[in-house]
Amino acid sequence: MNQLIILTTLFLSSFFSSTEIKTSGEIKLSIEISENQFKKEDFNDGEAAKKWLLKAIDQFFKETVEMENITTKAYNEYKMDAMNIDMDGGMTLPAFEKKWKSKFNTKRAGYEGFLISAQDWNKISVTSCLLMNTTKDNGFLFRVVLKDVVSKEIFKRDIKIIPSGKSFLIADVLE
Repeated sequence: MNQLIILTTLFLSSFFSSTEIKTSGEIKLSIEISENQFKKEDFNDGEAAKKWLLKAIDQFFKETVEMENITTKAYNEYKMDAMNIDMDGGMTLPAFEKKWKSKFNTKRAGYEGFLISAQDWNKISVTSCLLMNTTKDNGFLFRVVLKDVVSKEIFKRDIKIIPSGKSFLIADVLE
């Protein structure tokens, strides 16, 4: 009887909670995108990836979602290392490049922040999001232009998105 209650609770909670994405043995929460929102064919044309990316950026800058919940585990570790270069407990630039050069373009890592290179910002909006290419791992490369609406500062980024479960994750940001 207890097993039936537990299974029923899990089944019902899957309809009313965020989608869970399993990556590298750990569970990450997707950003409020229901399981049925994307169909398998949506993963082929980039529209679903673009829709997800725009929502992820918006929610990140509204501070309702953490970087680790919208990025792959490898990219999150890489970006955390990049932002902590030469800080207490961080690695040196040569050590960073040696560790990550086989997986990422370390020359375009961006050492000051995630998505934008500003510690202080006001309101960030996406002014452009163009699909540039598909990637060999069934991902999508978008050219994204972000703008701080108040300071008028512009940030141009190439962002790689990959499918993960029934959603997407950011796999790289070239700054």
